[in-house]
Amino acid sequence: MNSYNVGSYIKRKREEKQIKQEDLCYGICDRTTLSRIECGKQEPSYHVLKLLMQRLGVSEERYQILMGNEDFEIAQLQSEIVADNVRKDFSAVLKKIGRLEELSQSVENPILRQFILRVRALAGYEKDGVRHEYDYSTQRQILIQALEMTCPGITMENLGSFLLGEDEAKIINQIAITYSEEGNRRQAIEIYRQLILYVQSHFAGCEIGQVMFPLTAYNYSRLLGQERRYEEAIEIAELGRQCCVRYNKCGMLGGLLLNIAYCLHELGDDEKSRELLIDSYYANKVMGKTRSCELIRKYAKENLQIEIG
Repeated sequence: MNSYNVGSYIKRKREEKQIKQEDLCYGICDRTTLSRIECGKQEPSYHVLKLLMQRLGVSEERYQILMGNEDFEIAQLQSEIVADNVRKDFSAVLKKIGRLEELSQSVENPILRQFILRVRALAGYEKDGVRHEYDYSTQRQILIQALEMTCPGITMENLGSFLLGEDEAKIINQIAITYSEEGNRRQAIEIYRQLILYVQSHFAGCEIGQVMFPLTAYNYSRLLGQERRYEEAIEIAELGRQCCVRYNKCGMLGGLLLNIAYCLHELGDDEKSRELLIDSYYANKVMGKTRSCELIRKYAKENLQIEIG
């Protein structure tokens, strides 16, 4: 795919979604640069291309073939860091962040810098050979700084007025988690309310939406359940479950089923709750989520007097 085809593809997708040039490129590049890209007069860097495509709802696999050697190394490091964070191998994350920072020194790259800040917020920092965590307030400050690199002026109250990509949506999700972990569930719920509406309206049916909707629905419904808003929680979790099934994206399926089961138990429907707990257990087991399986077994035994597994 040459630069002309990339540019014409961006233009076609942008016009299909009725997005203005200035909205698509806001915080990424100036409008003149985007015009030149769309006309085939300028080749976008990988990171500019990545975020433009994200905002258009196009997954990264579609354009990885365009990478040069350095871009390929950066992309591989980013993938490894995300996997290491999931495994909580933060020592490996911090080493790889160091390499990313070396690669970013040769050119000003706010999109790469955004990624570094996002993963560092979770990974923490190293001092005297020991890894330390940031407290939730500091994590949030780092994440907000990262978000503002491509969305200047964004707040948790006006996020619906911005055009977001997958990475930006994930940062907002992380910000909500910091509020939740501090005990400020209502603020987290309000962020998730806005985020899920955004995902529904901007990413509906596209590849990014197929990933982001179940993730957001899981976190949103979990907090609604904790606030005893059980009917709302069931409604949101069920929408997430349907998305998992429709698009065969089952990573969050077990968690969504658990959220529904919990709320049904609280509402007195133990028969249906037991059924969904069993489904949740085996969905998590297939995904290799051992800790989640143990939590489900413990919950089922203590609250519904059943043995699972």
